[in-house]
Amino acid sequence: MPGRRRAFLKCCSFLPAAALAGAVERCHAGRRPDVRGLLGDVSDFHPLWEQGGSASVEQVHVAHGGRVSGIRCPGLHVIRPVRPNGATVIIAAGGGYGHLAIGHEALPAARWLVSLGITAAILFYRLPEEGWTEGMEAPMADAQQVLHLLRSGKIGRNIDAQRVAFLGFSAGGHLLGLTALQGVMVPPALLMLLYPVVSVAPPFTGSRTSRICLGHDHLEERAFRWSLPPHVRADAPSLFLAHAVDDPIVSPEQAALLVQAYQRQHRPCEEHHFPVGGHGFGMGDRNGPTGQWPALAESWMRRQGFI
Repeated sequence: MPGRRRAFLKCCSFLPAAALAGAVERCHAGRRPDVRGLLGDVSDFHPLWEQGGSASVEQVHVAHGGRVSGIRCPGLHVIRPVRPNGATVIIAAGGGYGHLAIGHEALPAARWLVSLGITAAILFYRLPEEGWTEGMEAPMADAQQVLHLLRSGKIGRNIDAQRVAFLGFSAGGHLLGLTALQGVMVPPALLMLLYPVVSVAPPFTGSRTSRICLGHDHLEERAFRWSLPPHVRADAPSLFLAHAVDDPIVSPEQAALLVQAYQRQHRPCEEHHFPVGGHGFGMGDRNGPTGQWPALAESWMRRQGFI
């Protein structure tokens, strides 16, 4: 299997291993590419809203390590495998709603998914504190629009509308978790969350995500609105959850709240907690326990009949 996977990566038409890795290396070397440079010209861009223009995507700010901000035209960067199997995963990077960790989280995740024959759709969502009067409702609207766009057939062929899943990291996991649990009429097929912010209610008000969601007031209604556990319903999508016990930003107690909410609704949930790894481990440390999660997620997706 490993040999076939390496051969598949080599034959991909957009050369993800070389192009994407090279783009991130350029960021770490201090050269600041635009988004096309970051992605290595391997993706198709699809604006989420009709008023958005594809030219606007070049105006975002790309900082060291592939951290993206200044998103005026939210949309999807879609990366396709040579032989797509019909499944699509929407990826939302974290960054505490202050930036998108595209280089550290979204691009490596896209490479992994494409190696499995899955179409990867990286979500460039608006950041609440960049002048949007809607605040947190701006990225929520973007995330809600994504499923509509993919299921409409406008993204192209080889996308099975019934096999669209979410993969979110940290604040991106918070956003996609909220969207899957309370924001759409028909939820995604699967929900994969990596060290997500689960609750912004006390005592979990110390994160940047909590501050942005609650503002200067900690009203119970706002905490309810922007926390995941209260919105787990009987139709919640199957959940894959991975986090580290020593995470200094999102405590294990938050993950436990989400697992308990799933259990109360008798919904499928597979949780993996690693003894070390901290916060923001991305695709995981190859020499540490967090490096196990992609293989665990692949096995889970296969058992779910997603791939």
